[in-house]
Amino acid sequence: MLRTCAPIGAAIAFCLATSGCAIPSNDHAGSPGPPLPEIEEALELNVDDLDVRHGSLRIEASMLDGSADVSMWLGPSCEEHEVGRGIATRSGFAWSLSGDDVARAIECNVVVKAHGVDDDGNRVLKVASLDVGVSLVPDGADLVRLLRQQTEGKDTKMTFAMPSRARRLHIGGSVIGAEPEDEVGPRGLFLSSFAVGNDDLARSMLHRRHISVQGEHFLATVSVGPLTLDVSEPVAEDPAPVEVTSESEED
Repeated sequence: MLRTCAPIGAAIAFCLATSGCAIPSNDHAGSPGPPLPEIEEALELNVDDLDVRHGSLRIEASMLDGSADVSMWLGPSCEEHEVGRGIATRSGFAWSLSGDDVARAIECNVVVKAHGVDDDGNRVLKVASLDVGVSLVPDGADLVRLLRQQTEGKDTKMTFAMPSRARRLHIGGSVIGAEPEDEVGPRGLFLSSFAVGNDDLARSMLHRRHISVQGEHFLATVSVGPLTLDVSEPVAEDPAPVEVTSESEED
């Protein structure tokens, strides 16, 4: 045995000492590399309907060559954060936003992302931005009118024109004081401004709670893209649970 192994050992030593023998490697030249980045494209979508269901804002939209893998995110002016939940097909989606989601969307807008694969097998990310805004519609307001508004971070500053100065705005059980500066508007009307939290506006919109200035009422509404929520109809109440009694209990 020793005489047989000696030549083999010498051959191995010679092979390692020269460049003629390669050291085995676990690397496989044919193994796939990291996946290619997604190709970003514009997503064509249309907002078809806005509604309030179960205390959330429901957005229904149709997509052209979309995807069932859809998500919704806050816009770039906010920290990247996914919002809402829903269902999607290649041609459309239905998405629900909570009150907190709506408040942040008023501040930052939203971005819809659809992940898919194109005809050539490339991974594609289609993106669409949707502007989100809040406004007020009169609901029994004759003498007070909303003159202008501007969202600034987590608040929306609203300026009203009225025959006399207003010191307080009532919204959802909260009282907001007027800004210190008063202006005189057209035709001698007084202007009073209030910084209203987007959270308060979102809750007021979802529950149809009045916003009152000098005893006159407004309702908050929201727009997503070109569509504005219709708040002329009351929010539909969830049906009451039906009590089922078994025959044995009736006997």
